[in-house]
Amino acid sequence: MNKVWRLISKKSILDTPWLRINREECELPNGKIIDDFYTVWQPDWVLILARTKEGKWLVESQYRHGTQKISLEFPAGIINATETPMDAAKRELQEECAYAEGEWTYLGEYPMNPDRHRGRYFVVFADGVVESGQTNLDATEEIDVMLLSSLELENKIISGEINHPHQLAAFYLWRLKYL
Repeated sequence: MNKVWRLISKKSILDTPWLRINREECELPNGKIIDDFYTVWQPDWVLILARTKEGKWLVESQYRHGTQKISLEFPAGIINATETPMDAAKRELQEECAYAEGEWTYLGEYPMNPDRHRGRYFVVFADGVVESGQTNLDATEEIDVMLLSSLELENKIISGEINHPHQLAAFYLWRLKYL
């Protein structure tokens, strides 16, 4: 049996370069009509699990207005239209943390929220990165970079200091592949 919904109509509620919201009318396989299903789109982004030659993880501390708190996260950023996820990962790590080189591995592509969200995020692992140059932060970014041992990183996850679901999923994906 076909379980795919049929799109009947779509109305744009908000359309900006950073966020799009649509109100969609959909027909379910059983014939029921949903006249107000909202979908959200944001640009695709990349999450970088970066570890130095000394085995320290790069973690950023920055304010997140959604939670109105300082957040500890792995480096991440928007993928520009002309970039691959790997290109964006290398650019973002340099811009935000002033680290480069190392051995880079693509770990996968994932939906941000399969229920309503049409955006994707990509996970990349960079092992053996080294300091290189200076940061080049966007006007809205104020980022402090921390270097954490694996034990320190896991303790911050356990304590809830690192709590972004996509970040946690990426790290545990890495663990399943490498440990």
